[in-house]
Amino acid sequence: MTVTLPEVNEVRDLINMILGENSPLRVTKKAWDLTSLPDGTHITPLCNTDGENRGAVVTNINATLYLGGKLVMMPEARLADHAQRLEVEESIVEAVEEIVNMIRSAFNKQPGNEHMSPRSTRVLDKITADGEFAWMLEPGARLDLAGDCSFGDMRMSILFR
Repeated sequence: MTVTLPEVNEVRDLINMILGENSPLRVTKKAWDLTSLPDGTHITPLCNTDGENRGAVVTNINATLYLGGKLVMMPEARLADHAQRLEVEESIVEAVEEIVNMIRSAFNKQPGNEHMSPRSTRVLDKITADGEFAWMLEPGARLDLAGDCSFGDMRMSILFR
């Protein structure tokens, strides 16, 4: 099934609304190379009503910390410290899940798209050609966002089969 993507800036606008500030994440045409993931990369799978994995949101550690940390109002210095140590607190992971839950509304409301819900966010070490997420190496649809925060570059990819 082909997924219809929302308007280009709709996801960014949702992120800004959720965080209550202008996020440095911007839609980019340069796709994130998922063949070599940096340490601390996280994935939030998106499943249809039958529980089948139909998509995913992938964030590098800086995007994970920035998004989740801003939602739980964690001080920037503490986020930077976590980034340096490649450490993510459970409250940040749960906040990222909630952000993905809200972002998916932009995709679910597109005519013809399956209704999808997020599953638990977890660390993603690598994507292998024969693994659970092999389809992400050649997704049917994708939206990439990139930006910089005080503790480094951020990447976020929203992918669908």
